[in-house]
Amino acid sequence: MQSEPEQVKQETTEGKADTEKRAWFLFGLGLLFYLLTRFVGLDRFPIYFFSDEAIQTMSAVDLIGRGFKDVDGSLFPIYFQNGSQYNLSLSVWLQVLIAWLPRSVWLTRGLPALISLVFPLSAGLWAKDFFKAKFWWLMPLVVAVIPAWFLHSRTAFETSLGASFFSLFLFFYLKYRLQKREFLYLALLFGAFSFYSYSPLQLVVVCVSLVLLLVDWKYHFKQKKYLLLGLGFLILLAAPYVYFQISHQQALSHHLSLLNSYWVSRLPLWKKISLYLGQWLQGLNPLYWFFENTTDLVRHQMKNLGHLPWFFLPFFLLGFWQSLRNFKKAEYRSVLIAWLLGPVGAAIAGISITRVLVMVIPFSLMIFLGLEAAISFFDKKLRLRPILIWVASLSLVLFGSWMTWYALTSGPLWYPDYSLYGMQWGGQQLSEKIVKFQETHPESRLKLSPKWANNTDVIMRYFLGDPLPLEIGTLEEYDLYPLQLDDDLVFIMGPDELQWTRENPKFAQLELLDSLNWPDGRVGFSFLRLAYSEEAEAIFALEMEQRQQPDQTEFDLNGQRVSITHSKLDLGSLAHIFDGSSGTVARTLEANPLVISIDFPQPVSLQKVTVLVGSPPTRLTVTIVEEESGQATSLTVTDSGSDQVHPLSAAFDSPRLINQLTVSVESLYQDEPTHVHLWELILE
Repeated sequence: MQSEPEQVKQETTEGKADTEKRAWFLFGLGLLFYLLTRFVGLDRFPIYFFSDEAIQTMSAVDLIGRGFKDVDGSLFPIYFQNGSQYNLSLSVWLQVLIAWLPRSVWLTRGLPALISLVFPLSAGLWAKDFFKAKFWWLMPLVVAVIPAWFLHSRTAFETSLGASFFSLFLFFYLKYRLQKREFLYLALLFGAFSFYSYSPLQLVVVCVSLVLLLVDWKYHFKQKKYLLLGLGFLILLAAPYVYFQISHQQALSHHLSLLNSYWVSRLPLWKKISLYLGQWLQGLNPLYWFFENTTDLVRHQMKNLGHLPWFFLPFFLLGFWQSLRNFKKAEYRSVLIAWLLGPVGAAIAGISITRVLVMVIPFSLMIFLGLEAAISFFDKKLRLRPILIWVASLSLVLFGSWMTWYALTSGPLWYPDYSLYGMQWGGQQLSEKIVKFQETHPESRLKLSPKWANNTDVIMRYFLGDPLPLEIGTLEEYDLYPLQLDDDLVFIMGPDELQWTRENPKFAQLELLDSLNWPDGRVGFSFLRLAYSEEAEAIFALEMEQRQQPDQTEFDLNGQRVSITHSKLDLGSLAHIFDGSSGTVARTLEANPLVISIDFPQPVSLQKVTVLVGSPPTRLTVTIVEEESGQATSLTVTDSGSDQVHPLSAAFDSPRLINQLTVSVESLYQDEPTHVHLWELILE
């Protein structure tokens, strides 16, 4: 027979065990609720299926088709191209797991959505093991109701994937720091996964790691064995990235140029630093996070909701204060470090929610701290802990359920712009419409306008397969030149293009064969057959004559107003080739070569001319007229082209004082009409 103290002790132990079992059960329910809010209607919200999602699966399909080689023949490549930039890596390799299955939006999005479960899982265990929180099982519900995470964890964008692995990186770092040193290797592994998942996270992972190394240096150096082994493992993890940078030395600068980053502009260093700090502070601004903003594109926002719910703001402020008070403790210090350094990668180009999505991790942890502190405070005052807990739980479940319902039922009507600069809606729906149209019009040849979305060829490949049963192109080439308009040629275009076609005097006999409505009922895509009008021939002749004449303009260059004569452009302007940025480009309408002639009122000294050009083999011819002699001198250089924007220079043996300069940039082996691209013209 047990004594009374032993019986009380046993009952207490059993009570704790029951409480822990109940907590684990509630934690499991929370994770299940999180998964339900990710997977319900996954192919219907977000309402778009973006090219940056489709490219993940298509890159995996192409990788398998090439025997796990890239386009250059390298086996097991670490990075893949998205357009002209290398910014895809681990996300493509993960899609290899499902690339052999029938293609579907649900699968492409489902894999990263499933992986995103590690965020609420690791955050909950963080609260349990490190914060020693009583209500740690609430964490999945907190994460589930964050609008920015709700939206992006339901996509195949790399940003949620990188953030998910970052949460594991922080979690296992604390396991290493506070429990067992062996967890260091898992921390390094998931840090590398985050690094290779999403390019803006590279600087975040590196900076957070360096700060953690510094602030915990005594712990790291206490047992040098783990430090040395960790360093060796880190070198192994970093080797693929180092190899890629050596073999693709212009990839990083080209990527920054495409993002139009101020770091690759000619701004003074102090100005760049000032802009960087401003962007960094914007990423930390609670007004950006807790309320609607006009900074982000509408397709990355949930209407009438901030990236974080506004009612979480008091809990965040309370949790932030809790973290500051306990800064000496590694578990609180790590949250603050992750929050403070979260924007360092995004600030290089500009704050947007996709680039700073990783910050929902420290935000959610501090919100949880504030929520638990508030419950504990009111419990001491009112003794209503059970009621407060269930009110908090029920409120989170109701809000998460409402947010899911709101997105699925109202999301298609949130924003009225479904085109390129809006939601880019229609990839799956238009593909289904095209298949049905071709079944009823088997003789038709379809030409789909690409103006409604980015990289429409990738989207169409995803849904329609290879080879594409249609051509990607616009009616503009038929407006520029009198090409054959066959009876079986059908154009698919958006409403703006349709209106332009109806108003264009060159076209007549417009026959609308079919259409696809946008979610709000307006006609979004039209299937159109047409012919040239009787006046078209005369209009073409007049326009051709006018296009042969170069354009002339005045421009501020080298401190004086100069007269510039140049070939007609259809993309960009003269300002783009003198702005010091390789992220902007000018393109000829049809001329090859592109000729730019500059008359200087005041003579200038010139020794070297450099142009930034693209992939085609290029011939650069520079002709100068010297100020004293009036003699014309020419230099010609050629190159074999490159897959990156690169410099091509022509230099004289000594500086020349000139009053006229003519630069000719010719794409070799390409007859007119063609487009010649010029990114920059540099005079030295």
